[in-house]
Amino acid sequence: MSLQMQGFIQFVLLLINAIHLKNGDCVTPEASQEGPLRSFKTHKDIVIFQYNVPKEVLRATWQFSAFMDNKNCPPRTVNIFLKWGSYPAINVNNATYPTQMYLENNTIQITTITAFEPKSMTIIPVYSPEPGDWFVGAHLSSWDESVHQKGIGRDCHYSLGSVGVWSETSNINSIPLDYQISIRTIETISYYKIYIPMNTWTFKVDIWDCNFTLKSSLNMQNKCIKNLSLKARSLPHYNHSNLSSFGRITSMDKYTFTELFPFQDSWYYLMVVSESAISFSVKVTTFECPVRTLGDTYTRRYMHAPIYHTSSEKFHDVDSQKSYFQSHSMNRSNILSKIIFENQSLSDFVGEERHSNSCIPRYRLVRIQNPQTFSRDFLLRGRDWLTSWVALTDAYPIITQFDILPLIDIGGSLEINLNLELDKSQHKQQVAVDICISRGRVPKQLLGYITCDNMRTTIKLSTSGVYNSSLLIPYPQPDTWYIALQAICYVNGIKVHCEMEEILLSLSVKLQACIFKGRQSCGQYGVCQEIQKGLFIYTACECFAGHQGLACTDSSNAISKISILLETLGLTLSNLAFMPAIYLAFIRKFYTEGFIYTCTMLFSAFYHACDQQSISFCVAKYNVLQYCDFFSGILAFWVTFVTMAGLPVQYISTFHMMGVIIITFGVESDKNGLASSLIPIVIGVAIPLCSYTYDCYKKKKISRPKRPIKLLIGLCLAGCGVLLFSLIETESNYKYVHSAWHVIIAVSLIFLLPLEKEKILTNEIKEETIHSINKKSSDESLLDIEGIQRDNYLIADLS
Repeated sequence: MSLQMQGFIQFVLLLINAIHLKNGDCVTPEASQEGPLRSFKTHKDIVIFQYNVPKEVLRATWQFSAFMDNKNCPPRTVNIFLKWGSYPAINVNNATYPTQMYLENNTIQITTITAFEPKSMTIIPVYSPEPGDWFVGAHLSSWDESVHQKGIGRDCHYSLGSVGVWSETSNINSIPLDYQISIRTIETISYYKIYIPMNTWTFKVDIWDCNFTLKSSLNMQNKCIKNLSLKARSLPHYNHSNLSSFGRITSMDKYTFTELFPFQDSWYYLMVVSESAISFSVKVTTFECPVRTLGDTYTRRYMHAPIYHTSSEKFHDVDSQKSYFQSHSMNRSNILSKIIFENQSLSDFVGEERHSNSCIPRYRLVRIQNPQTFSRDFLLRGRDWLTSWVALTDAYPIITQFDILPLIDIGGSLEINLNLELDKSQHKQQVAVDICISRGRVPKQLLGYITCDNMRTTIKLSTSGVYNSSLLIPYPQPDTWYIALQAICYVNGIKVHCEMEEILLSLSVKLQACIFKGRQSCGQYGVCQEIQKGLFIYTACECFAGHQGLACTDSSNAISKISILLETLGLTLSNLAFMPAIYLAFIRKFYTEGFIYTCTMLFSAFYHACDQQSISFCVAKYNVLQYCDFFSGILAFWVTFVTMAGLPVQYISTFHMMGVIIITFGVESDKNGLASSLIPIVIGVAIPLCSYTYDCYKKKKISRPKRPIKLLIGLCLAGCGVLLFSLIETESNYKYVHSAWHVIIAVSLIFLLPLEKEKILTNEIKEETIHSINKKSSDESLLDIEGIQRDNYLIADLS
């Protein structure tokens, strides 16, 4: 496999060396990665690759090859998922998910086929990729796999190799803010970058005074700039076949890009396309709206809500039964100015509104780290307190923002829960609150109303409808996230001024493991797994009882509780087939064997009762029961073989202890391995064979084995059980075939168990006495008649 991968890497490097790009571009290969592929049962089976795409990349290309280690292995379909910033939310079989869950529609999915010696690669090109982490997740499509111990038959191994290649653009000049500059191009496609700092509310880019710098190009003045494009965070891609999205200006024109709600703390890239070298003037003008901090007055006077004090780390209820507006005769605009902008005068606020009526108050949520995995809370912060309550008015919207960090935040789920705290019976007006959630940039404001580009991230609360709602985002992408809230009042469907001075809203923003909060984070039919793949840690739901989906809420293939109960009873109660062997062992006075059979029956029943996820009963830890099941099952065969050997009493305990040590070492080393069960069974079979061979040698003749028919039946049953286990048992028929395995193996012990121990000892003494008499008569020349009669009497007594 490593040789195949080396050949794959060499081929890619040759491909890279053969590429030649203009405009100062260069091709940079990322280190190749390879990982084992498995069929999807849980998210543990997904192989994860991570690539870091640098800034100013025109095109990123991922190349994949899927391998198998033997040409006789069946080809399998490989599902590959590519996503920027976070782990891909892999939803197998297009399973449904909760209505409040939102999956960002930016995952690229392709398929490929495994091959022993791949002749081609599967390629994913991404133009203008966002810089930063890109994650690849892959798994094999499911099939009905055989269930057997490792080492029985040949296991096919599959793997996926991946290489990332970027086409990078170098030496991009930066355009300063709020200064007019003149730029000269030297290439037909030129790139420039503009840094937009945090708190930038709007900006515009003006381009004018375009002129050709070469005299031979004067006749082309009507096409001074062929195409213009402005793009956030990544380089614009020049599409020759589609020019409608680009600006086009002549030497007499002026073109302006206006970004009303830009990406903040980010680079914007300007692309200028011309057919000759040109010069032009450019100016970037910005307008800022800083993020504000809540003051004590805002919360303690105007919010009847609990406050989390950082000093005492306890929640306290603020006793504020009467509104501040009832005791003060200040006009409404002055009060609102004092509430929202505690340190800002009304005149400053009015001046800002005159300058830009789209500047909305913004507040940053602070991160509260909890000890649990992927458990963080985001709360509003004042000077010395934290709160999850927001006070709204109908004067203007409010925006809150928080940061999802790369790697450490992306492995769980983001839950945004909103609850309208307003009693409908106390107000005649209908109160509605519109909420828009967006990533990377502030939600748009159109004619004084917050608008969302995506309806899936829009939440509407109302006193005449839904009071609370939530949004679940699995594996959120790292960025600044914004929540815009706007209150509107209606009377008979007509918008009116709100009579209440404040509208309280509970805003809960949490990062949590898996999907839902609380103990049942995967619902009733799933358990939350914490998965570690190298340096990456994430959580995912493991579903059972036929349920599927990211939250185990899709019941389209669910198994009924009656079927699950019957299958569980089949696996546990089938162990009652050991009862005849146990009874026969105690009747024949094989007390050690009977005790081992009893332990095997109990441990197997308890293990399978605990192994079921939907109907589970565990008397001990799962690993303990699993170990005891494997150990006692192999030991039951060992003691049976020792008993079949008919060894002298003084040797039996020695062989029993030898078996315990061998089986313990094997099961502890690898309970699922072939060697852990094959080695004790081979040694156990050798014990009666060696004993039989020694008896034949001692008697100088080959005697027929005792009870040959029963022995043959017992061995045939044991062989049928092995065939069921190794050739027929699959994941789909496991519960039925394995139950039959319990019965067949238990019945085989009945035929393999020898006669009663006293009869065995009697026969041994009788044979030894006869042998000694024959030897004595052959050695002595004179027969001792009295001695012979005495021996005959002894034989008769023994019989």
